[in-house]
Amino acid sequence: MNKIYKSLGLLLALSLFSSCYKDHSVNGDHPLAVVKVTEPIASVQTATFGEVTVIKSPAYTITTGASVTPSYEWIVDGVVVSTEKDLSYSPTSYGKHDARLRMYTPDGSYFFRFTIDVPFRYVDGLYVLAGHEGKTILSYLPGGAKTEDFDLDAFGRSNPTIDMTGDPQSFLIYRYVPGAGASRGFLGISLGTPTRYYRLSADSLKVLTPRISFTNPVEVSHASGNQATVKEYFISGHNLWEMERSVTVPSKRQDFNISRVAPNYSLANALVNWRALTGKRISEGIAFFDNAGSNLLYMSLGSRVMVKKVRTLTASSFPGGAPEETNPFEGMTLIDMKSGGEGNFTYNYTLLLLKRNSDSKYFVARLRAGDFAGTTTLDGAAVSLVEFTEGTPTHLQPTLAGTAALVATADKVYFYNMANTTATDHRAWISLPSGQTIASMALTTDNRLFIGANGTGSGFVGSIYSYDVTGITPQLIKAETGVTGKIKQIIYRQFSR
Repeated sequence: MNKIYKSLGLLLALSLFSSCYKDHSVNGDHPLAVVKVTEPIASVQTATFGEVTVIKSPAYTITTGASVTPSYEWIVDGVVVSTEKDLSYSPTSYGKHDARLRMYTPDGSYFFRFTIDVPFRYVDGLYVLAGHEGKTILSYLPGGAKTEDFDLDAFGRSNPTIDMTGDPQSFLIYRYVPGAGASRGFLGISLGTPTRYYRLSADSLKVLTPRISFTNPVEVSHASGNQATVKEYFISGHNLWEMERSVTVPSKRQDFNISRVAPNYSLANALVNWRALTGKRISEGIAFFDNAGSNLLYMSLGSRVMVKKVRTLTASSFPGGAPEETNPFEGMTLIDMKSGGEGNFTYNYTLLLLKRNSDSKYFVARLRAGDFAGTTTLDGAAVSLVEFTEGTPTHLQPTLAGTAALVATADKVYFYNMANTTATDHRAWISLPSGQTIASMALTTDNRLFIGANGTGSGFVGSIYSYDVTGITPQLIKAETGVTGKIKQIIYRQFSR
């Protein structure tokens, strides 16, 4: 029986081999015009989405004595896309595509299988949210060596049927990691009043979910409890809204938990992630600020959700008494808030830009996310508080380690070392050209600082300035002036973060 199986296997192999060539010879002296490839094409060909890529056919010879030119057939994903000698291919989707080249003569065929790889276009680079002529536009500036290729209104071109009428509000990019070796990038964008919110692929900028509506303007952020169940969080109408990735209707699910520690709260339009490693345990959550009670609130995520307010401990006014709780932000309202830290998905520090209502003084505060893995009321937080004395601050950007704050005024950026709270000399670290107003900042892991700024007037008033801030003195890399509408926000996406 084994011999029979072996014989059948041999016959099958011979039949498969012979199917590659069809012999049309009629007598013994007819030379077979067989294609013999001398220089095969590469097994993986890279193409760019939306652009024409030319793949050259391989060099070949024909069996000695034959004078015939082969025909060509290029097949991609099972469909014949060309019969020309060279393939001119314009991909309409991302990812890896199975391809096959058939070169044939009347006497036989040559087949070669290969892969066409179409990388996602929007990966590492700067995303720019702006308004232009009554509409919201999202543009893209590639990272690396292609910084000159500013892709204006990349979102609109990827989604021509989506109505983008209205002013931009906010957006955020995040990754979803369902398991080992798997990762997806998402982008949330909010615009208009009443607010429309869209969730889309950060890789292709294609909208993934239908329009989601809010009554009030939205500050959007994101946090995930265990990276397997993604949830998105929003500040809208001074409330916190929560929405799971699988649904399109947000809810004020945490209202009860917030009200327990901050009755009659009114949240500022800022929302950040925090993530800390305590021993071998990872704690993570979001932070938001209650302007009504001047409370910084931290919410931990996981099997049990807890909301905590920040308090520091001071020595008791009574001899031998227990330390007393103090609110380090008493009488303050929030202007801006950001998280920072070194390492992938690590937000060790939270920095705040605040205004004290009683005397209109400004302050920069810094605290460690590792402090917020405790009880309902956080006791003993280490809060660094530095007065900002260089004018009216508008924006904040932490350094990579979270030890310093870059604080923006109209056209200047100041460097505040949060480890030295007694320093009084803070020179302008960066000064933009006259007439520019800073709208947003973003810092990369290789210490490039991007600044989105707006000029006066209408039209393309938005400019992008990039600086190398590795050393003590920032060095201008490039100025992309007048490349987009009025900038609202910029985010630099790095695929490893």
